[in-house]
Amino acid sequence: MRKLSFLAAVAVMSLVSTTTFAQEEEVIEVVEVVEAAQEESVEIQVSELPEAVTTTIAADFADYTADKAFKVLKDEKETYSVILSQEGETTIKVLFDSEGKVIEQEDAQL
Repeated sequence: MRKLSFLAAVAVMSLVSTTTFAQEEEVIEVVEVVEAAQEESVEIQVSELPEAVTTTIAADFADYTADKAFKVLKDEKETYSVILSQEGETTIKVLFDSEGKVIEQEDAQL
């Protein structure tokens, strides 16, 4: 992961230093590649979520059903993104740390 980030940073620096008149779109594309390299997401089974995450879901999101789960490596930290739905009405996306703490919550656009 660090090697990939280092290579991406070198690519950005060499692109900027050799093409000082580069178009803004090219720089944006390189930045997007670097950001994507820093966050990796893999779909997992809901049953594979850590116990701390499932405990938080049961306590704080009791009216919701976990539909999908993703293991996300974000800034070299393991987190879990879970898509929760409530009787087909409301769908939310919740990001948990490995201890089950909610990091971020937003309406999901499926």
